[in-house]
Amino acid sequence: MTVAKSDRGWMAGLAGEGIVTIGDPRLKAAAEPVTDLAATHRLLDAMVARLRALNGAGLAAPQIGAQVRVVVVEVRKTDVFPDRPETPLLEMIDPVIVDRSAEVELGWEGCYSVPGIMGVVPRAAMVAVCYRTREGAEVTGEHTGYAARVIQHEVDHLDGVEFVDRMDSMASLTTVANYLDHLRDDPRWLFPSA
Repeated sequence: MTVAKSDRGWMAGLAGEGIVTIGDPRLKAAAEPVTDLAATHRLLDAMVARLRALNGAGLAAPQIGAQVRVVVVEVRKTDVFPDRPETPLLEMIDPVIVDRSAEVELGWEGCYSVPGIMGVVPRAAMVAVCYRTREGAEVTGEHTGYAARVIQHEVDHLDGVEFVDRMDSMASLTTVANYLDHLRDDPRWLFPSA
């Protein structure tokens, strides 16, 4: 498999410059609501640039050391994940998940703050999230599938929760390399009766 240069760091277990990693107490602290919208514009710009440089799907402000409730999500196809559905850029200030489906889906997750590791995490299949835009408008949007998973993952960061805290079992915990080589297409992890 040929992997884009921007995907290699995460796969090798490198978090990327300026990313706060597991074990740092800032990742376990609850982020504060945004009080300065103008300063948040600069933060959003930096977060979007970092997300795209990392070729990621989502990034929360605490992951870059900013203890405010800001999340960016943009799902694009990559060499590693060529089939995932795309989601246009969402810049979320003070996001709150206001509704979630009872239906739960299992899916693989990784994180720049937990570099080189993946695991199976149960998440609501649908979430409704209320947030402010960079212009200050309040938006409520409903998201399903992979976008819902990414939003839940990033909002968790704002509350000091990492994906490994959400795993039902550590049995699926693996390296990104093992996931790519052996587990990505193996349904036994997501559907234990398969």
